[in-house]
Order: sequence, then C-alpha cells, then structure tokens
Amino acid sequence: MQPHVLIIDDQEAIRLFLAATLEARGYRVSTAGTGAAGLDQAAREAPDLVLLDLRLPDLSGLQVLARLKEAAPQTCVVILTSYGRTDAAVEAMKLQAFDFVTKPVNLDHLLAVIHRGLEAGESSRRRAQARTADDLFASLPGVVPGRSAVMQPVYETVRRVAAGGRSTVLILGESGVGKDILAQVIHRNSPRRDYPFLEVNCASLPEQLLESELFGHERGAFTDAAQQKLGLLELAHSGTLFLDEIGEMSLPIQVKLLRVLEKMAFRRVGGLEDIQVDVRLIAATNRDLAGLVAQGVFRSDLYYRLKVVELTVPPLRQRPEDLPDLARYFLRVYNEEFGKQFRDISPAALEVLAAQPWPGNVRELRNTIERAVLLGDGTELGVGELQIDAPPGDAGGDAELVRVLETALTSPLPAGGIVLDDLVERFEIAMIRKAMAAAADNQSLASRLLHLGRDRLRYRLKNYEL
Repeated sequence: MQPHVLIIDDQEAIRLFLAATLEARGYRVSTAGTGAAGLDQAAREAPDLVLLDLRLPDLSGLQVLARLKEAAPQTCVVILTSYGRTDAAVEAMKLQAFDFVTKPVNLDHLLAVIHRGLEAGESSRRRAQARTADDLFASLPGVVPGRSAVMQPVYETVRRVAAGGRSTVLILGESGVGKDILAQVIHRNSPRRDYPFLEVNCASLPEQLLESELFGHERGAFTDAAQQKLGLLELAHSGTLFLDEIGEMSLPIQVKLLRVLEKMAFRRVGGLEDIQVDVRLIAATNRDLAGLVAQGVFRSDLYYRLKVVELTVPPLRQRPEDLPDLARYFLRVYNEEFGKQFRDISPAALEVLAAQPWPGNVRELRNTIERAVLLGDGTELGVGELQIDAPPGDAGGDAELVRVLETALTSPLPAGGIVLDDLVERFEIAMIRKAMAAAADNQSLASRLLHLGRDRLRYRLKNYEL
C-alpha cells in the first residue's frame, strides 16, 4: 500500500512542488493550507507521515503538532522551518516531532528524512499491533474478545481507528454479533475516553422523537415541548455518539445528520442558532446500506460520509473457535447472577453448541446459556440443560442422540452391551449434518467446524451418502 503523506503549509507553491515530487516517487499525498484544515484532514485520513510548516496563518505549527500527537501519538511529523528558526524546531522535537528540515528545502535530504520517518512509523505500528485483543478490551472488564483468525483484522482496524479519535466509523454485521461492544471498545481506547459515550437505537423511536433525542428542542417547538431539551449530540460533546440501526433513520433526519458530519453544527428543533459540537459518530446496521441507497431510502452522500472507516463483524457461525470462550464466559456471568454451582460445560454440550447455526449470533448464545443456567442444576452444564431443539428434517433428533451418547459415557454399560459402530456412525452423521447446515453447505467451513481436514469430510459425506 502506498505510504500516505499529508503536507500542511500555507505556501501553495511549496505544497504543489512537494506533492508533485512525492507522488512521482510513489507516495499518496494530500495537502492543507491552514492548521485547522490540516488537523481535519489528519483526523479523517490518518496519514503515515505529516510534513508540517511551523508558520501557518491560523495556528502555530507547535499548536498543530501538539494536537496531532494528542489525537494520534504514533503519527510521524517532520517539521519544515525557515533557516535560522532552529530554536522553534528544537521546541518541536520536545513535542515528539520526528525531525526537522530547513527551508529552502534540500530535496535529497528531505526524501531521506521522509524515508527514515516512515520506517520508524512502521516499526511503531508493528509494536502497537503486537498488543493482544485483551489489551483492547481491558477497558470493558469481563467482555471476552474473539480468538478466531477472522476477528483479528477487525481488531486491527479498531486499534487504528481508535487512535485517530475523530474519524466516523460504520460497523456492519448481523443482529447480535456485538456491534455495540466494538463501538464501546473504539471509544474507550480513543483520546475521547474521558468524555461521554452515548447511544441511541434509530429503530426504536418514531421520527419526531428521534429528531428531538438527537438534536434537542427549544421550549414550545411542538406540543408537549414544555421546556428546552439538550440533544444527545450536545451531551456527547468531546465524546462519542453511537447510532445503532442507522439504516432505519428517515430521510429528513438523514439530511440534518449529514450537516453535522460536514460542519459539526446543528440547530435544535425549533431553534434559530447553530450549535457547534466536537463529537465522533459511530453508526451500525444489520441492513445493506448500499442496497438502501440504490432504493432511494438512504442518502448516498450520508452513506459515504459514514463509511470513512468501515468494519464488518463476521457472524458467530463463521468463527466457531470463539464459541467455547464465549459460552464459558456467559456461564460464569449467570452462575454468579443465579447463585448456581456450574463449573464448566461438558464436551458433548460444546459440540452441540458448535453445530448450531446461531442466526441470533452472540446474543442468541448468551440467551441460551442464561436459560440453561437458570433452569439447570449441578456442576457441569450438559446437553440436557441446553434444551436446544433439533433442526427441522433432523430425522430422529440429533440432540437426543447426543444425550444418549453422554449417558453412555457416564453410566455403566447395559447388560447386553452396545453396537459401537452403529452408535459412532449415527453420531458422525448427526454432527456432519449439523455442521453442513451451520455452514450453509460450504464444505470448507463445515470441515473447520468439525476440526476435520476437508478430504476427510468429503470421504464421510460420500461414505454416508450425505
């Protein structure tokens, strides 16, 4: 991927010259002529390196540097300074600038400094990436991060966007995958962590109430508006506002939200004055927003402003490795809540859980464990406590078969013995059917669910004529 360099300099000729020079050498370049514009671009684009002039028309270069480092400490900043102003450059170094280059610029020297700065930045990023998912989730005690390979790119994006502090984030995924948890993780690991994290479900309120909830209203703005009310945008100032189910938002409110994203300003319902805010917006939906745009029920300009950073959370059926940790976590939570004595989940019960399609994802799993702990007794949560119905067309009830197997493993053999091959065959067929159903007949995914090689699964499918 091309390294991204942001040039912040008030002299257009220098901006154009440096941009053309760097682009010719394979860099991706953006430019800004003021400190405020540069800070805004850095927040939205997260450049790999910033070339920053110390003399700007609105803010001093030192002020811009301080804010850049506050928002994203890993950002590599190279100072551009006029000859003879090395005292200011030294002050910049104290604020963790990487290096400084004097004007008029020696191009070879500047290119060498940029190369070293990018190498140092990459090394810093690799060290940051070495943090485990546990570090990200440390601010949410008790919440279990996923260990599966498919979740690691999600966490890597979360790390990067959290450090930026301002970029809008769009989280996509099926209902129940934990989009709200990721929104909280982003906030808690960002420079906004000490300010409010507020959320609203856009599908839970009618249009007028949602508008009032977001933007507030003035006294007398409508019937029942007996007094002024501050909206969530004002209350979340300096913090984060999470808009869940953004796909359900009406077009009139979408227009007002777009203005917030573009200008960080809005008016209360019935108000005449603009109110400025500084708030990060994180939106989430389980709907196909691009499809809604094509249908004309979601604004394309708002869609593209929301998806500055886009995160897609995989459903639980695509990350079966996460299921045991999640199930045991919920077991501990409800064990304590209901005063039960369950110490673990039986291997057979975990197999049954792993074979489910989980259309409700983590939320459905949580509800299943809650019900099992509430209604069950003992020290080990077994298949019987789960009360999971066999899927339609299961021909005989796989869950009942698993109960038989569990009983066979924990009880003495009957006097007449058992036909082991028949029992094993029935069990294999039942588990393969469950895995194929959970994987929507995708053999690669089913083989991962069963921890079998793909060839071994294919052999069984052919042998059992499945």
